Amino acid sequence: MTTPSLDIEKSSLLESRDKKNSRKNDNFKLLYDYLKKYKNENNQMFISIILPVYNEENTIKYVLENLPKCELIEVIVVDDHSTDSSLNEMKKIKHNEGIHIVEHKFNQGYGKALLTGIRHSKGDILITMDSDGQHRAEDIINLLKPIFNGDADITIGSRYKGTFNYKLPIATRLGEALLEVIILLFFGQKVKNNQCGFRALRRKTEKIFENIRFNGYAFTTELILQAALLGYKIEEVPINLASREFGSSYIILRKLIPMLSLCIILYLFKKIKRIFFK
Repeated sequence: MTTPSLDIEKSSLLESRDKKNSRKNDNFKLLYDYLKKYKNENNQMFISIILPVYNEENTIKYVLENLPKCELIEVIVVDDHSTDSSLNEMKKIKHNEGIHIVEHKFNQGYGKALLTGIRHSKGDILITMDSDGQHRAEDIINLLKPIFNGDADITIGSRYKGTFNYKLPIATRLGEALLEVIILLFFGQKVKNNQCGFRALRRKTEKIFENIRFNGYAFTTELILQAALLGYKIEEVPINLASREFGSSYIILRKLIPMLSLCIILYLFKKIKRIFFK
């Protein structure tokens, strides 16, 4: 026999889950309506969702099962030579015919995995998101609206414009703040959450990937600097970022900081060169 307090707690949890699912379904309906409105003349694949995966056996199945499902959406998962059961978890998904799995034969890094996904994609708009469960698929519509409305070429999700439910390390915030100032002062783009991997890009912006030099996590910064250098408009949009429930981030600061510094110096040189040698 259950106690009244347990019944109330169970009822509250069910109500919370129902509200969450209702919001997600509403956002997906809005997304599907947008896709039907803006689909191209040939009715080809309109959106490609690209997920790089490295040792995310605890989350990848959940992430893929909660993505929007529509004939105008394709999902490309790039396994960067995971050493756990990530691949097996992907193959457990029912009705996974809309999911294209690409395998790296050896670990090549976050940026390289995204580039592989982009090469295999067919969409007019590319969505990139992480596979650790922190990004919510219902926020995809927030990324797409400025692009659909012609206000941006690239959108980047921002926890600072939305929400996040975990304690942010001070080193992370200070690093992002420093990059924010550099990107604004020298490249004219304001991107506060500049290390976010949840983004959308028009297909026409894929030229920014032609001369990518940084295949690790510095790829995220290089993408912004290259896009700014080429004159593409970047806009931050609100997303709701969840805490990471399993494992920990693969970002190693002692390796990332030298790469970020080198990336910034390289693009500052490119910027100066463009100014004086137009």
